[in-house]
Amino acid sequence: GFIKSTPVTVGTGLTVLPGTPLAFRRSLIVYNNDASNTLYIGGSDVTTANGLPVPPLSYSPALDNGPKMILYGISTTSINVRVLEASNDRGPADT
Repeated sequence: GFIKSTPVTVGTGLTVLPGTPLAFRRSLIVYNNDASNTLYIGGSDVTTANGLPVPPLSYSPALDNGPKMILYGISTTSINVRVLEASNDRGPADT
């Protein structure tokens, strides 16, 4: 298998988590690396009012999330998050 960790800056606009998924991704988890602001995750319609909150310095639930399923994040300010992806195989473009 293959595991990849990617830092992503999330702001007040929709941000794809991560920007480029692993080719054969099976699951992912998101860590809110900010000390005081909440990250909200969801689909393309996610907002701070309807998203799943990931509190500061906390992990999202583990998500069964293939490479074609796009996860978005949003916050009330610019924050730093980490996305950890896992796959059974390494794709040709995965580094």
